[in-house]
Amino acid sequence: MTRLTSTTVPSASTTTAPSAVTPAPTSTSVTMIRAAGTAAQVVAGTYVIGFLAMVAYLVPRGFTSPVDDPAASLDFLRDHQGELAAWYFVLYLLGGAAMALVSLGVAQRLAPAPALARISAAFGLIWSGLLIASGSIALVGQHAAVTLHAQDPDLALTTWVSTSVIQDALGGGIEVAGALWAAAVGVAVLRARALSAPLGGLALGLATVGIATVFPAAADTATSIFGLGLILWFTWLGLALRRR
Repeated sequence: MTRLTSTTVPSASTTTAPSAVTPAPTSTSVTMIRAAGTAAQVVAGTYVIGFLAMVAYLVPRGFTSPVDDPAASLDFLRDHQGELAAWYFVLYLLGGAAMALVSLGVAQRLAPAPALARISAAFGLIWSGLLIASGSIALVGQHAAVTLHAQDPDLALTTWVSTSVIQDALGGGIEVAGALWAAAVGVAVLRARALSAPLGGLALGLATVGIATVFPAAADTATSIFGLGLILWFTWLGLALRRR
C-alpha cells in the first residue's frame, strides 16, 4: 500500500533570498570619517603654510638646496635653524600625523569597495610614515650639522648634504607614495560612488602628476603641480567627508 504524505512547500512570501546589503555606518565610523575631514583640511593647511613660508620668508633670506650650494645652505641653516625646524615640523610631522587619520577615515567612507578601501588605507599609512620619518631625519640632521660645525666644518657640511638627500628622498623629492594613495582613492571613489566623481577624477590626475616626479626632466615642475593640487584636493576632500 502506498502511503500518501503531505509535503509543505515554502511559498514565495515565506522564502528569504540572500541579499548583499552594505552595512549601515556605525557612530564610530561616522566619527572617524568626520575627524578625517578635519584632518584633511589640516593637511591642506600645512601645504599652504609650507608654500607661503618658502616663497615669502625662506627664499628671500637665502634659502637654497644643499645639493645646489652646500656651503650657502649650511650657513643659512646656522642662521635660521629655528625657522627651518618649525617649517619641517609643520610640513612633515604635523602633516604626516594628520595624513594617517585621513587615510583611515577615507577607507571607512569607501567601505562599499572594501578591497580598494584597504589598499588605499595601506598606501595612505605608508605615505604618512614616510612624511614623519622625513621630518624626523631633517630635524635630527639639522641639529647634528650645527653642532658639528664648531668642531669640524667639513664634516658638518657632509652631514648636512647627506641628511638633505635622505630627507628629500623620503618626503618630497619623489611623490610615488602619495600618487599611489591618490590613485587607489580615485579608482575606489569612481567605482563605489561614495564621493563625487569629479573628486575621484582629480585624485587620478594628481596620481599621474605624482608618478611623473620619478623622471628628472619633469621632477621640479611635477612636484610643484602635485603640491599645489593637493591643497585643492585635501580642502575639497575635507568638506566632502564632513558633509552629513
